[in-house]
Amino acid sequence: MGTSKTDADCDVLVLGSGCAALTAALHAAASGLKVLVCEKTALLGGASAMSAGGIWVPANHLARAAGIADDVEDAIGYIASVSPDHIREPEQWRNMVLAGPPMLRMIEERTPLRFRLTGEPDPYAAHPGARAVGRMVSPRPISRLAARHLAFRVRGSTLPEVFTYHEVLETDLYHKPVSTTMKLLPRLLPRLLTLSAGKGTALMIGLVRGCLDHGCRFELNARGVELIEEGGRVTGAIIDGPAGRRPVRAARATLIATGGFEWNADMMARHLPGPLQFFGPPRGNAGDGHRMAEAIGVELARMGEANVTAAIPKRYHGAVHGMPVPYHAEPNAIVVNREGRRFVDELAMNIGECLNEYDADGRPRHLPAHVITDATYLSIAPLVRHFARLVPGWMVKARTIEELAGKIGLDPATLKATVERYNALCAGGVDLDFGRGQTRAHQKADKRKRLGLSPIVKAPFIALRFDRSIMTTKGGPRTNAFGQALRADGSVVEGLYCAGASMANPIGTRGVGAGTTLGPFMSWGYVCAHHVVTGAGPEGA
Repeated sequence: MGTSKTDADCDVLVLGSGCAALTAALHAAASGLKVLVCEKTALLGGASAMSAGGIWVPANHLARAAGIADDVEDAIGYIASVSPDHIREPEQWRNMVLAGPPMLRMIEERTPLRFRLTGEPDPYAAHPGARAVGRMVSPRPISRLAARHLAFRVRGSTLPEVFTYHEVLETDLYHKPVSTTMKLLPRLLPRLLTLSAGKGTALMIGLVRGCLDHGCRFELNARGVELIEEGGRVTGAIIDGPAGRRPVRAARATLIATGGFEWNADMMARHLPGPLQFFGPPRGNAGDGHRMAEAIGVELARMGEANVTAAIPKRYHGAVHGMPVPYHAEPNAIVVNREGRRFVDELAMNIGECLNEYDADGRPRHLPAHVITDATYLSIAPLVRHFARLVPGWMVKARTIEELAGKIGLDPATLKATVERYNALCAGGVDLDFGRGQTRAHQKADKRKRLGLSPIVKAPFIALRFDRSIMTTKGGPRTNAFGQALRADGSVVEGLYCAGASMANPIGTRGVGAGTTLGPFMSWGYVCAHHVVTGAGPEGA
């Protein structure tokens, strides 16, 4: 027997508090539903609060106001054109893209958040439907105090949250952190005084405030441990909180948006075997939602997909996490595989996808991988020099390339030949092997002319481990185009929705733009809530 309105604790139970979770909570609450958000940890925001805050939303109202032409059909065509062949989800792509514009408008109307366009292009500029500008946005700074009594319950980041996403793009903060900070000090000091943040932290502060304004209730240290299923319908979950375990009943829907499974060692070994480096998300991301859904017969899919990126070590809440920094993308640096050979354009948008490739035996095709560079690297990458001390052995130095190869387990002759070949390409000024830096997207983004080729010649020579760092896993419960969870036979589990990193991602590992984790996750939160509220897909579907 299902849960009736009168005996329910809420209309919508949201498990998790990242961008997908709170976008859904906001939409449901603003539509008049009673919403309860249960967060496993003591802090709100999940991996979203730790992110850089770039959000990919095609055909958004900010672009239209700026006179930039875009439409959802072009965006859907672009996704279809650039998505990997093993993922074909046209209905999901359509609803995800259609949800973006009303989702972004809703957030600006219902929260104190304000967004600004960035100048970033779609990276696959030559593909049909791509846009040179207009699809990427990021929040302006906002004070923590906007979140009222939850001001200091919104998670901080490994990234310096006082800066905005735009400032990182528009300055040389990573290469010149001190001089850039001093230059921006007149705008940074007021932020410090008002406890204001940018990036993903700003996004989550604003979403928390919007949810509070529309009557959402929050419970912290409240972990979902088991779904309640009655007559084939999910009617809530068992929540393990400070007062012990209790059932929470939801009259309309339960949404799983608990994040990925990065910190679940067994799941990682099973689904993403091989060398792993650093994880970006909070340690509470341990696959709780995946486990609960699978326990009632929901099919898990695309469990080997993840947002794989470059990251350097950073201490966060007393432990080492990954801070996303493209430390492999310097002119005098190359990436080599386990055989000591280059295998990819180091500036490729989806270099993480290459790192995540497997061979016929199920082993990572290229790993362990390394960044190979020389002494001048440390002067242009001070953050790497500073944080490398957190992980002894992550950075290795040697007097010669052959000695360096021996220290990292590569064939000295092969690595020497690889470096010599790269140095010869530098002399010619063109990467004939992998086309590095030659795409329109690279050239437009290269305001500081750092994409040139520089030889690796000055001792000591340096190797930095370049295995997979994961900002979020992207596999999970299989869903339909409305975010409803599906069993293996394709039937819908009534009352259960999944969004964000807690669903089988319809794009997978590949990013179609710089913000194609946050933007689509938020859109899926909107899709789920919209279906709960209206029984239909997003406007225009």
